[in-house]
Amino acid sequence: NITKLNLELGGKAPAIVLADADLDLAVRAIRDSRIINSGQVCNCAERVYVERKVADQFIERIAAAMSATRYGDPIAQPDVEMGPLINRQGLDSVNRKVRNALSQGASLISGGQIADLPNGFHFQPTVLAGCRADMEIMREEIFGPVLPIQIVDDLDEAIAMANDCEYGLTSSIYTRDLSKTMQAMRELDFGETYVNRENFEAMQGFHAGVRKSGIGGADGKHGLYEYTHTHAVYLQG
Repeated sequence: NITKLNLELGGKAPAIVLADADLDLAVRAIRDSRIINSGQVCNCAERVYVERKVADQFIERIAAAMSATRYGDPIAQPDVEMGPLINRQGLDSVNRKVRNALSQGASLISGGQIADLPNGFHFQPTVLAGCRADMEIMREEIFGPVLPIQIVDDLDEAIAMANDCEYGLTSSIYTRDLSKTMQAMRELDFGETYVNRENFEAMQGFHAGVRKSGIGGADGKHGLYEYTHTHAVYLQG
């Protein structure tokens, strides 16, 4: 049987923060993208490349924002911003990835522990600095509220690091420079790029990835085309 496939698979979305970025906006958007559904979203920000000139400021602010996240049992506490992970296996996987990153030289800035809370598998919102491209935490999907950060010297290095990945679903960049935005749009090898906003697609767009992030896509005009076939007719009168 020959069946056409449309597969949406994993992601390892990079967020690039340049020196000219609105840091308040970048912190808010990346934090919101990282904690949505407790980080269990294929297109949410999974790793950050921040330009060295603003690295200290960004790390301090994002750590404070992650630490301020209200998390817990959403049934008992309706005002929480983040709930538990899906199961024990997911919790153990996130914890193992964080422990591995620390053993490989990453610095724990905030969080980093299984939360001592009832009713669910909770992990603290976590920020890791001093990460490197060869670390598992920067290469494999975390699927939890953990944000690893790598410092870069410029946009070219950030794009190279972002593209050096087996996944290619979503990406984002934070900058006020239109020419740098256009360069990122041209050179980032991902199905989607978000500029100065969190990673979440619009229904009228096209949600699709490259490399191991899937085959085909969904949403919008191009998503509808995935469910059609072309019938060409050549009529000569």
